[in-house]
Amino acid sequence: MADCVYRSLFNVLECPNLKLKKPSWFRQPSAMAVFACVLVSYFIVTAGVIYDMIVEPPSVGQTVDEKGHAKPVAFLAYRVNGQYIMEGLASSFLFSLGGLGFIVLDKSNAPSIPKLNRSLLMFIGSLMVVVSFCMARVFMRMKLPGYLLS
Repeated sequence: MADCVYRSLFNVLECPNLKLKKPSWFRQPSAMAVFACVLVSYFIVTAGVIYDMIVEPPSVGQTVDEKGHAKPVAFLAYRVNGQYIMEGLASSFLFSLGGLGFIVLDKSNAPSIPKLNRSLLMFIGSLMVVVSFCMARVFMRMKLPGYLLS
């Protein structure tokens, strides 16, 4: 059935014979340029920039302390589906830091790296992953007090 439709359609239509050339100024981007674009886009998406553009939340909130003074608050507590702008950026930085830690750990396995540099790379990569994980848990406890406390 579909074959008959396509055959009758392409009997009437004819593809143009175009000879297109690639522009001489267009070059393949380097691997690091592609990596930088992917990392920046990952940061933007995990920061919730699209949510921030649609909802337009404030950059930070504020709460009143016992003396009646306004105090700035970076985390929108008790709302999992809402965020302040600074909260999203800080969380996205931590996610990106953890991802970069895994990349550093992967790069420490190259065969040509000296032992001292390998040890330093493994320490730095592990530190990045652990700090990212622990701070994400702290952020989650600030967002939902009493979460994961049993």
